[in-house]
Amino acid sequence: MGEQAQPPAGPEERPITAQVTVAGLEAAVLRELAGVLGRPAEALALEYAAGTLKLPTTTIGESAFADWALFDGPPDLAAHADDYLAEGFGQ
Repeated sequence: MGEQAQPPAGPEERPITAQVTVAGLEAAVLRELAGVLGRPAEALALEYAAGTLKLPTTTIGESAFADWALFDGPPDLAAHADDYLAEGFGQ
């Protein structure tokens, strides 16, 4: 009995191998995100390249709300904090 040759794999059976390279700021953000999520950075890079993972285009503080103040108090609050606290405690 002779050995039968295997038919060639159809187009749907052939694997696809891809390589993704992410560099610069995007790579740094992906590494930090991977550490926080406990996932491999390579997996996040694939999601980023596929468009399923979106990275912010601006850094914190560059948003439309960057000029909003979180506290509306005297501008020299830090310099006179001890005085203000002493007044508040009646000393």
